[in-house]
Amino acid sequence: MKKLLLFYSCLFALSFLFSCGNDDESVTMETTVEEDKANVEQSFDDLMSCVKEVRDSRSFSELFNNFLNMSDGEMLNEEWVSNLTESLESVFDFDHVENNNRFDMSHHAGMHVYNSSSNTWTKTNDVNDKVVFKFPSQPNATSNNVELILDAFTDQLVTIDGETMSMPKTMHAYMNVDGTKAFEITLSKVTYADNSGYQMPVELDASLFMDPMTLDVDVSRLSTTSYEMGMSMKNSGFCDMSIQSQFELKDDDFENLDMNSFEKAAVQVNLGQLSFRTMGDLASLIAIEEPSEAQVNSLADLDLFFDNFKIADLEINDELETILLFYKDESSENMDDILDELEELLEDIFG
Repeated sequence: MKKLLLFYSCLFALSFLFSCGNDDESVTMETTVEEDKANVEQSFDDLMSCVKEVRDSRSFSELFNNFLNMSDGEMLNEEWVSNLTESLESVFDFDHVENNNRFDMSHHAGMHVYNSSSNTWTKTNDVNDKVVFKFPSQPNATSNNVELILDAFTDQLVTIDGETMSMPKTMHAYMNVDGTKAFEITLSKVTYADNSGYQMPVELDASLFMDPMTLDVDVSRLSTTSYEMGMSMKNSGFCDMSIQSQFELKDDDFENLDMNSFEKAAVQVNLGQLSFRTMGDLASLIAIEEPSEAQVNSLADLDLFFDNFKIADLEINDELETILLFYKDESSENMDDILDELEELLEDIFG
């Protein structure tokens, strides 16, 4: 079961990190089993190259290596980051946000500049239409080489648990490091709906740039109980992955949403032309707290496709502690080497 959990965790975690497959509508030909095995191997080789590209990317380096200084899962710059953020309270009016239950951009507009020598912030009104923060990227930086800018923000009053508060509707912010953009977030649309007296976001259109990759997220409401979600991330290298999901709820009582609330659910994860698809009763599987091997294999019914042709069934085997691929000629192979390498790379990134 551990292998299965690792496999699903890797697929779903990576689906938030990598890009959408191509929408190529060219005619495809069914493959032989040997071609299928070669395609699977190449697809996972490309995935490993993609993970390495993420690990070595500028955005990850700036965040995890420079700012946080992560090592074996420990944040070595924790004290410095804590001092940097806590001292901001002297110039940024957090009480105004808390007392009004909303972020008023016009109230907070201005230039916020950090002084490393005194560990203090100063605020000036050099700008009145955006919120700007200037600070160093790491403790030993000799200047404020980071510029974080929020230049657009709108909100909407919503009611959650009987409390009225302001929630983001649109937003745009970006971060420059050494004069070059490293991060950017664009929230183009959020739709809040009142379902059974409980307001929540039911539609979303957002984009996150992490140099050199762009993550796009789209959530669409088909009815008060049916939804579609897509996530994709792309760069100019090996990354080629996406996730699409559809689910239907038993009712629209979002306040009491739990694992038993799903009527139907389906997920597809794409690695380039390779795709993993749930073909069974995923909603019933989600409702089981500790599913057995037989329940997982039966209810998930996970199939492997290449270029929209089914090439294999995927099953877990608890006795062998592995995940097996059964090809159309009834030959099989395990995924141990792939999972071990993937786990090692993810640990290298996140510690």
